This record gives sequence, C-alpha cells and structure tokens, in this order.
Amino acid sequence: MPAMANRASQWVRKNRRSVSKRSQTLLPAAALFCVAALYVAGFGWTGWVQQKAFDVFQNLQPREWTDAGVRVIDIDDESLARLGQWPWPRTQVARLTTRLRDMGAAAVVFDAFFSEPDRTSPARIASSWPDEPEFRAAHEHLKSLPDHDRILARTMAGGRVVLGFALTNDVNNVVPEAKASFAFAGDGPLSYLHNYTGAVANLPVLEKAAAGLGNIGFQAESDQVVRRVPLLFRRGKTLLPALSMEALRVAQGVSNYAVKASGASGESAGGQHTGITAVKVGQFVVPTDGEGRVWVYYTRDSASRTIPAWKLFEKGFDPASVEGTISYVGTSASGLKDLRITPLNPSAPGVEAHANLTEQILTGTFLQRPDWAPGAELLYLIVLGLILLAILTRAGARWSAPAVTIAIGATIGLSWHAFTAWRWPRSM
Repeated sequence: MPAMANRASQWVRKNRRSVSKRSQTLLPAAALFCVAALYVAGFGWTGWVQQKAFDVFQNLQPREWTDAGVRVIDIDDESLARLGQWPWPRTQVARLTTRLRDMGAAAVVFDAFFSEPDRTSPARIASSWPDEPEFRAAHEHLKSLPDHDRILARTMAGGRVVLGFALTNDVNNVVPEAKASFAFAGDGPLSYLHNYTGAVANLPVLEKAAAGLGNIGFQAESDQVVRRVPLLFRRGKTLLPALSMEALRVAQGVSNYAVKASGASGESAGGQHTGITAVKVGQFVVPTDGEGRVWVYYTRDSASRTIPAWKLFEKGFDPASVEGTISYVGTSASGLKDLRITPLNPSAPGVEAHANLTEQILTGTFLQRPDWAPGAELLYLIVLGLILLAILTRAGARWSAPAVTIAIGATIGLSWHAFTAWRWPRSM
C-alpha cells in the first residue's frame, strides 16, 4: 500500500508539472491570439491609444514653422474693440477685403459664411421704421442708398476671394455652388465620402461674386480633437472642396481638381476598392487616406503668421507682410466661439487648422501611413508576442516582467521613430 501511494503521489506531481507547463504556454498563446484578433477587428480602444500617442508625439515634436506664404488675419478681441462688434457691416468686410487685395494678397479667404442679409443695409433699416408720414421721406432716401451686400459683392468681384459654407446633416434643399470642376482617375470619389443632406450657404449675390467656395467644417474624432481634415465633401451628387483646397486653387488661378482613387493608373489596389489616394490642385498633389482626409501636422502658435485685423488699418503697417500670401480671415475672439481642440491647443481658433494644412501642402510636409503599414504592424505584434512566449516558457515567470517592459519600450521607441523619421501619424 505505501508503495502504491508513493507511485500515485509521483503521478500527481508529474501531471501537475505537465499541466503547469502547458498553462505557461497555452495562456500566453491565447492572450497573444486575442490581442492580434482585437487589432485586426479594429476595436475602438486600439484607435484611442494610437490617437493619444499621436497627440503626445505632436507635442514633443510639432512641425517647425517656416514662412510658406500663409497668413491668419485674426478678428481678435482687440479688433472688435477697435473696429466694432461682430457681425461687422458688410461695408466693413468690404473695406478689409479691399485692404488685403491692395496689399497684394494672392487670395483672401474667409473662414466664415454670409447666409443672411446685412441688417445694417439702409433699406433694411428703413423697413424697421413705422410707416408714418413723418418717416416717408427718410424711407425713400434710405431705399435709394446702395445695399451693403451688393457693395461687398462688387468688392469681391475685383479680387481672388474665397468664402466658406457649412455642410450639415439637417435636411434642406441648399446646395453650394461648385466653382471648380473635378476630374476623376480610377473609381469615382463620391462613394467614399459621407453624404451630407443639407448646407448653410452664402447669399446668392455673394456666392456668385466669390472666386471660390469651400467647406469650413471639420470631422473631429470621437474625443472632439481635430487631427484629420477632409479635402473633399459630398452633397448629394455634388462634389465640393474644403476651404483650404479652394484657397490653393484660387491663389494659383486654376479651375479644376484632379482626384485619384483606387484603380487609377499607377495605383495598385489589389483588385479592391480602397478609396481616394490623392487630390491634385494646380502644381500640388496631396496624398490622402481612403476617405480623402489629411492628417494635420500642427506648429506652435506663430506671431509671424498671425496678424490682428485692426493692424491692417494702422498708418505704419507694412504691406510686404501680406503681399503674395494666402490670407485667411478668421477669429480668435472668445465670444464668437470658433474654437477647436487640437493636439497642441485645447482652444485653438478654427482657422488655424486651415492655415496649418495649407502650409503643409505648400511645403510638402505630410503625415501619412503607407498601405502596407497595418500588415507590418500586425506582423510585428505577432513576432514580438512569439518572442515573449518563448522567453516565458523557457526562462519562466521570473524573466517575463523584464521582457514585457523591454517589449513595451521597443514598441514606443519604434513608434516614435516612425513619427519623426518616416512621418507616420500613428503606428502600433
């Protein structure tokens, strides 16, 4: 009996060691399989981690500002205090436009739209007065004076002026005018773009006078951070450009865009419809993701890029700082609420995203991931997991923590190298 009990005890210990050894192999292998499956499935948390890493990398190494010929004419609080509260009369907007045009701006771009008639126009003021005999003479005089919206339209017709519009998901019949034509290479781009069902456009007299019209909206991420900006938008069957693209088109004096999508000459899609790959405007080719979006590589705030609007009307202002530039008119005034969250600033003026993207295009500084990046990242993840699995099964739990720490450090280091050396917006 003692001998039998001893053999039974040995059998139990042997099988316990066998089970323990299998557990050391199977559990990490199952964990590796689950992580790889989650990566392939694209669960939200993986994207969230990548986005936050992107924000950290941008803060550690933002794009260095160089003068690419882009200016932000800032309607700041001081400008409102000096030139009047917003909304300005259209005559004041016309005065600003004329000033920029006379200084030689290549394009005057408003990060704004004018969808309602100017309430300060003489005829509209007259309509608010009572219809009494003592007012009739004043009524007739005011009605004979020029309409402020038409004054602005005449001013815009004399220069390269771009106005914004806003696409919405509200249902209406408003379709902004497409000022440029689009040429397609490969698949038509409409199927890859979100179909907006409504819009807020400019007054017809202003829309007609403008040299360009572009969408001012962004598609912020789920955390409301503006990291990617679409270059193209869809309103029904109409293809429309972003404000930044219209600024470049009008500044160059060209009349069309070329859109390249999967299946185009030179684009290997592997028989699949992978989406939009690039948009060309004049001499500039802008690589995009499949939905026509570009990662914005922000700079720190630059005093050289931003000019408070009131300074344009000062006697000693130097026109050379505006000459030949794409001048965006936007606002940082706190009360006007055109503030966005970016990786570098929790309350940046929305016009900054347009200006930063335009600078990127002019300098050819793009953040983009090659098509093979997801496959390479998955392969890296699997190889790294297998190495960790081998260490764990051969060296035991004692070495697992140092190995995992080294693996995490290597992953972070490789991601940082991919951002700084290869300009990948995100990896791993």
